[in-house]
Amino acid sequence: MRYQSFNLRLARLREAAQNFGWQEVLLGASAQGRPIVGFIQEGGGQRILAWSLMHGNEPTGYEAILAFMRRPKCESSYFLLPILNPDGAEAFTRFNGEGVDVNRDARAQESAEARALVMAAKRFHPHIALNLHDQRPRFYPEAGSMPATFSLLAPKGHPDVPTPAQQQAQIKAQSILARWTQLLLPSWEGGLARFDDQFYPTAFGEFFQEQGIATMTIETGISLGDWSRAEAATQLTHLLTDLDTWQEEAVMDPGPYLALPMNASPANEWVIHHVNGVLHLRLHEQVAAGVYSCHWMVDTWLDQGPTWMESRTTHAFGSPPVGEVFTTEFLQAAGLVPDLGLKI
Repeated sequence: MRYQSFNLRLARLREAAQNFGWQEVLLGASAQGRPIVGFIQEGGGQRILAWSLMHGNEPTGYEAILAFMRRPKCESSYFLLPILNPDGAEAFTRFNGEGVDVNRDARAQESAEARALVMAAKRFHPHIALNLHDQRPRFYPEAGSMPATFSLLAPKGHPDVPTPAQQQAQIKAQSILARWTQLLLPSWEGGLARFDDQFYPTAFGEFFQEQGIATMTIETGISLGDWSRAEAATQLTHLLTDLDTWQEEAVMDPGPYLALPMNASPANEWVIHHVNGVLHLRLHEQVAAGVYSCHWMVDTWLDQGPTWMESRTTHAFGSPPVGEVFTTEFLQAAGLVPDLGLKI
């Protein structure tokens, strides 16, 4: 799940669209010539715009959207952009083919990807927008001891004094996130966090909230037994399904969302106690020539943060500098490599 080529991802989407009644729409082309496409299904109820793979190395939202598209006909209306950043998805990198962070291009709209997303919103006139991302394993709920598998945000529509429409949009987003908090708690207690809603003027969450569109950003992270985020993708599909039948009159007290602990960073991803001291490694994923691999890089150990994995060895690591890479083969020779199931 972590990496698939753009062509394979698009083929999976087109198969779902053909079998379950979605209309494909071409919204533009990336710098490297790949199509930027959306999928529309008109129903009733709320009009929902959702996108994923805005950052090309964050595929969990894509898997959730694909699974959602494979359901019977929706009750609400949808415009889905599951691969907003085709070049980044192909290379498994955060940025697009021109080195632009699309989520910081909402105002300038210099990238084809930003223009495509704005075009989709203008064409579709959504009531709700969903911005689906992944976050690194080092995030956790403040003062907690588990990874933040879900971090939720209803961004601001204005840095200081929102208009009534902007304020109402944020309250609506907070209300939906409050409902989702209650749905998530039975299975993910301790793994839920809330982002600080500091105003980022160039980000798309703030950009759409400013226009009175109830906008939510969902960041999926790891859980201790699921570094591939497959379980998080399944849960995210359930949330999308819940939203399909959500009614405007169901607006509720945002308290459960607002009561979530804030997202904190950094945790220690892997701490190895060895004869020379303590070594903190963080996971790094990459794609080269279409082949996914992961390795570990030396990072700064922080004793005030929680630790997800701990190992002990009589191997002597010396004092490697921050950023040094440890290959899987090297760590296997020391008997230390855990199977994280990341290649599915």
